[in-house]
Amino acid sequence: MFDDDYEHEEEYEIRGDFIDNGGEKDALWDDEDTADTEADGCNESDSDEIEIEQNEQMLRQVALEQNIIDQLEADAEEHPFEEDTGDEEPERKKLKRELQAEALARLEDSARTRRDFENVIAWWDRLDANRERRERYHELSRSGDDIPIDYGASANGLYFPDYLNDVLEKQMRRGDFIDAIFNCPYDIHELVTEDYLCKILRELNDEHKELLFLCAVRLFSSTKIAAIRGQSDRNIRKVRGTMLKKIRKKLLAALIDKRGEQQSLSLLEKEFLADNSEPVETA
Repeated sequence: MFDDDYEHEEEYEIRGDFIDNGGEKDALWDDEDTADTEADGCNESDSDEIEIEQNEQMLRQVALEQNIIDQLEADAEEHPFEEDTGDEEPERKKLKRELQAEALARLEDSARTRRDFENVIAWWDRLDANRERRERYHELSRSGDDIPIDYGASANGLYFPDYLNDVLEKQMRRGDFIDAIFNCPYDIHELVTEDYLCKILRELNDEHKELLFLCAVRLFSSTKIAAIRGQSDRNIRKVRGTMLKKIRKKLLAALIDKRGEQQSLSLLEKEFLADNSEPVETA
């Protein structure tokens, strides 16, 4: 029994040594844990420094943005700008004719002396001459040429008489006798180029033909025609109104037929139909 107890005691001692050795091992593990703890402390200190640096950078960024905002507000106070309400249309460049019209209006308003008014009149004369020149490009003479009846007539009769500067005289000198032959009240229907106009004028009586010739070709006033025919001015105007009413009635019917046949209409014909309650497509 005592021997057995002794063997157990030795075993216990051996186990004690093993436990002691295990304690040493435990001590080694404790050293590793301590190193890990120290490393964790270093990492925590580094992260704190990084966080502090990030906070400082963010503060600098906020300060920079606030500085920019202060500069913009100072510039806005120093140089204020008008707010665009959106109601006004954007400014466009004016045309040359608009600028000339404004200049002429200012010139008329500021005219005080005789020289100023002469300048205004000269300006209007130049504008009228340009307008007449542009209109001549779209007018046709009685012979079908691209010149009006009174084109080329010289107002200066110092070297040549006025009758030699007339258009008919120039045409006859060139050998064109058509206008001179039909320069007669009773052949007024030969002075137009449209068939329906020729037919309408041919159907007029001689009195209306003579009156139309003096009014439209010779451009005489009603007073002068009354003196020529020995009638009153009122009677001439009444007969002229009746004649024009008859011509317009026949002309309206002819243009309606022309439009029904899908024939092209000139601008004057379209305007005539529109004025007489017959709207026409201008396109």
